[in-house]
Amino acid sequence: MRIEDVKTAFKIAEVSWDGRGTKLAFKYLARIQDEYGKILPQSILTDNVARVYLIVVDGEIYKIGGSQDKGGMKGTLRIYQDGGIKGRPSIRSFGVWYFLFYTITQGHRIEIYMIYQENFTAKVKGLKGLHVVTNASLSYKLLEECCIKDFLEQENGIYPKWNIQEQGADWPLEIKTKHADITKQSLDNVSKRKQIMV
Repeated sequence: MRIEDVKTAFKIAEVSWDGRGTKLAFKYLARIQDEYGKILPQSILTDNVARVYLIVVDGEIYKIGGSQDKGGMKGTLRIYQDGGIKGRPSIRSFGVWYFLFYTITQGHRIEIYMIYQENFTAKVKGLKGLHVVTNASLSYKLLEECCIKDFLEQENGIYPKWNIQEQGADWPLEIKTKHADITKQSLDNVSKRKQIMV
């Protein structure tokens, strides 16, 4: 599915690589406009609203994802800068970073788009009655499911290329091997620290 077929998303960043190391940079736009052309404040990148991101490679949607990270969209995307290689990233986080890194080193253009649902005022049940919550939000999962549904309908049941888990597919062997190495190294480092503390 091409990004121009999407009516609710707007561009927020481009992915770049400086040609050294394995860390990617997300160059966020200085002027962000929603799907209607309305200028949005930069805080849209850090607000905790229900949100979905689209990773677009040469105009094609390769990944649809979402998050409730309290750091907003910037917090959501941070793991994809280096794949979490200094910690214990999930195979999904590491795998998407790996795809991003390999793709950008091949000279492809990668852009990030966003879809969000504004927060709203709602009456929420407590133990003894209703509370007025002025900054309630939908679960991002609902937003993500609707986006995936639209994608599947347009693409005759085929998921975006990098939505590996939703496809029920297995990660490529190279990604699984490198992820296992990083996880083992992280566990070894924790064991060494524990020995030093004893």
